[in-house]
Amino acid sequence: MQIKINDQYRISSDSHQWIIQKRRTRKGVDGWKSISYHTTIDAVVKHLGQRMVRESDAETLASALVDIENVTTTLSQALTTQEMVIDASITKEDE
Repeated sequence: MQIKINDQYRISSDSHQWIIQKRRTRKGVDGWKSISYHTTIDAVVKHLGQRMVRESDAETLASALVDIENVTTTLSQALTTQEMVIDASITKEDE
């Protein structure tokens, strides 16, 4: 499974773990680099959210709070979209 969060990050999984991946370009070829591994979806979402906030350009508490809100919205939209795709595929299987 691969869940695109934004142009820079995605969450992928295998049968054992959830993986945060970051886009990179190496020798002119776009690809993804695995940067952290987690056993639960809750842990991967929490870690990615914290990472995205820490990487923000905020210089004041007010701008940090805005960045937190933006990260929360980005993650929520990405995961909601993925949930809708999963629900649609389950519905088709039931037909």
